[in-house]
Amino acid sequence: MQNVRDRDESVMAEFEEIIAPQFGEVYRNPGRGFWSDDKGVFQAIRRQSAKGLDLLGSIHSHPNWHEIGPPHERFQKLSENPTRMDEYLFRQSSWPVNVIWYIRAIDGLLEHRAAGWRPGPEQCERLDIHIPSAIRDEFSFAGLPKE
Repeated sequence: MQNVRDRDESVMAEFEEIIAPQFGEVYRNPGRGFWSDDKGVFQAIRRQSAKGLDLLGSIHSHPNWHEIGPPHERFQKLSENPTRMDEYLFRQSSWPVNVIWYIRAIDGLLEHRAAGWRPGPEQCERLDIHIPSAIRDEFSFAGLPKE
């Protein structure tokens, strides 16, 4: 999907008027946050539908920004768990499945963890997801059960 966070007027207005006041001043930075282009989402749904598949949700990554980002942006520890901002976005999208892939560099190696979430009215519900072994082994996902 295309990221329209820094060029779609309605998205920029939502970040300025709703998101930054609720979730922090860092979201006034147009480089923070990802917002999928509505047309791109619709096209992806159509492509998958043409293959007889359903597009069920989203996946995005969280880096260890709380360790490597600018000091004034290190207040929120990131992981495979949703932030308050993620929960807001999950509720807005209404996708039944949302995966967060946490990536952290430790001593030159990458640690990966993934978790699935379903939006809820108060908080997200964790889903039992399984990463296929070929993908899990290729990326050495930590903490995920074998299929």
